[in-house]
Amino acid sequence: MSDLETQLFVAMFKKSPIGMALVSPLGRFMTVNDALCALLGYPRERLLTLTFQDITHPDDLDADLTLLRQLMDGDITQYEMRKRYRHADGELLWAQLNVSMILGDDGGPAFFVSQIQGLPVPAPTWPAPVSG
Repeated sequence: MSDLETQLFVAMFKKSPIGMALVSPLGRFMTVNDALCALLGYPRERLLTLTFQDITHPDDLDADLTLLRQLMDGDITQYEMRKRYRHADGELLWAQLNVSMILGDDGGPAFFVSQIQGLPVPAPTWPAPVSG
């Protein structure tokens, strides 16, 4: 990636109005943008000590992990789902999650790019998770 491409990526990531995170294969937040911190109510430093599993509603975690496994196995190239997150104040937050995977030099998962956008409360009824 050229210096210009790196600068453009960093600017896009930081200034995106949609919550964004780079997430390790184990689920730990590697970096997060301001929009995600604001959406979830966590200071950046705290969010970086958590995993997505820590803040996902227990009833939504299995579906998320199933889609993540399919992504890691190469069965799908991305996925999206509507799920609940636990806000820092303890309240539940409905959000649209979109995830894609970045491969490392060894061909294995290096990290995931996650985009998270808040949804109206209560969330409208939509079909089950969609994978692509």
